[in-house]
Amino acid sequence: MAMKMRVMYSSKKGKVVTYAEAIGQACGCLVNDIPPAYPADKERLVLIVVTMNGEPNDAVRRFCSELYPNRAQNVALVIDGPEKSSGEATLRNILKQAGTNVLEEAYYLKKCGIFGKKITLEERQAIVDWARKMQEVVSEA
Repeated sequence: MAMKMRVMYSSKKGKVVTYAEAIGQACGCLVNDIPPAYPADKERLVLIVVTMNGEPNDAVRRFCSELYPNRAQNVALVIDGPEKSSGEATLRNILKQAGTNVLEEAYYLKKCGIFGKKITLEERQAIVDWARKMQEVVSEA
């Protein structure tokens, strides 16, 4: 049986949205932008795909602060930005304060310029493999 999961994204970059859609398509789950029209509900895993230029924006902060365990049991982050940034740490703290489990391993996107939406087959395969690994981590917990 498929795991109840959802992919949420916050980015003005088409390529970042394409990554989110690739995960949704491969894993057969909903893909929404933040804030979503309908809140997450009893999701086993939520993947948050976000462009991080400094601190997270208000919409992302608000969304994450409301991801209580009855909405999302586990969250994994896909970051378009520098690894281990203060913005990522802020996001992790907001999620933990809401009470959801934040998976340690984040996925960092490489070279997502403002223009262009296409990702290579290798890029698609790498992010889908990571998403499936996160599903396994949650299943084994």
